[in-house]
Amino acid sequence: MDKYILDESNGLWYELQGDYYIPCLTLSAEEERPIGIWGQRHKRYLKEYKNVTYTTLLISGKLNSYLVDINEQAQERLETLIEQMKPIRLVYPEGSGFEPVEGVSVTLKNTSGSTTFSQSTNAEGVAVFEVPQGIYEASASDKRVADAKVYLFNGLNTSVNVTQETVEATIKLEMSLGGSVLIKELYVGGCPKDDGLGSFAMDQYVVLYNNSSETLDISDFALGMVNPYNPHASNKDYVNGELFYAAEGWIPAGTAVWYFDKQVQLEAGKELVIALNGAIDHTQTYSQSVNLANRTYYCLYDIEDFNNAKYYPSPSELISTDHYLKAYKYGLGNAWPVSQFGPAFFVFRPESTTLQAFVDDASTTNLYGGSASQPRKKVPAEWVVDGIEVFVQGADGNQKRLLPSVDAGYVELTRGMGYTLYRNVDKEATEALAENEGKLVYNYSLGVGNSTDASGIDAEASLKNGARIIFSGYKQFDS
Repeated sequence: MDKYILDESNGLWYELQGDYYIPCLTLSAEEERPIGIWGQRHKRYLKEYKNVTYTTLLISGKLNSYLVDINEQAQERLETLIEQMKPIRLVYPEGSGFEPVEGVSVTLKNTSGSTTFSQSTNAEGVAVFEVPQGIYEASASDKRVADAKVYLFNGLNTSVNVTQETVEATIKLEMSLGGSVLIKELYVGGCPKDDGLGSFAMDQYVVLYNNSSETLDISDFALGMVNPYNPHASNKDYVNGELFYAAEGWIPAGTAVWYFDKQVQLEAGKELVIALNGAIDHTQTYSQSVNLANRTYYCLYDIEDFNNAKYYPSPSELISTDHYLKAYKYGLGNAWPVSQFGPAFFVFRPESTTLQAFVDDASTTNLYGGSASQPRKKVPAEWVVDGIEVFVQGADGNQKRLLPSVDAGYVELTRGMGYTLYRNVDKEATEALAENEGKLVYNYSLGVGNSTDASGIDAEASLKNGARIIFSGYKQFDS
């Protein structure tokens, strides 16, 4: 008998061993690469628990390269878990007259998740973090008082790379004067329907609050929202990773701006509720909604410019026509729909001109992406009284639209759950008011997830108890 024979049906050679022909099998040559400790451990695992996989890889000649890849992946993951040192320096505006101080809070948020870290600055204005490798978003806010004025400093760095190399990152702070009138609350996400089938979001409102100690005339205030309306949509305003209008110092107001048609006085420590669409009692239809039929409330209602009854049903008869806000419309559409997902909403007051003159001035118009169908008004950043940047909870691709001088950070919103965005309380300032003795209610526990007010003060319960709340001058909101 021949020592070797060829089976032409499969192309294999066989060797005679005893009375049987055995296939002549040889393992293909594999590049010699060190497997490493993690590869060795995985090899033992395959032998013990995945013997078929191990044999298949061995016979195919791919075992070594497979284990090397596993080792490299494990090593990379280990390196990302090892905490690295990252200093963050706050840079105050040149010529502001303010220097770095100790104790300013700086926050790092991992861009690939929701993990956040906080540290305070040293006397040189540097906060040192020990965090895992990755890409982070760094933000900071500072408040200074000088010459009876409150100066706010806000800054955001959206791309802080934490690596094994310890390199200092910076947050450039922008300065603004602390506003006396604040956005205390913004409700836009809607609530669940009673039948459990979807949500209802035609019950939006905003609450303005006089944070000062004097009665203020807000008759010339106006409401605006940024176009693009959603933070996770494509944004044509970004050029080389930056908002092009930041260098020009304005914010784009889309579609229209709303204004008070009558004189409006807002007393110290008091609020003003504005229904953004249906100024009616929505609880009659949806029990988890809100009642916006109140004689003290205001509403957006200008049927000549915006006649979509879905957004603007006839206001409750309890609301006087003197409380209807009017619109200067320059865009398309029959409604001014505030995003249910994540609006960039702001309040402003014109300086050295009237609102109508500003709107009528062609030089103040910008076309979003060059589209004639999407005109916007270039509201100077220094006109902005207050603003709130809202991101979609858990969404990829959220991008800021407000400038850091207006809102350095953002608050996240989960729509359709009845959540409202509520401004944080300034605990120190509130407790310092002698008139609040015995009136403050603590142990606030109604926040969603990690959104509980850091002050611990229940603002609404305290207000009902006769206290006067001082809200944070920073743009800090919880849901």
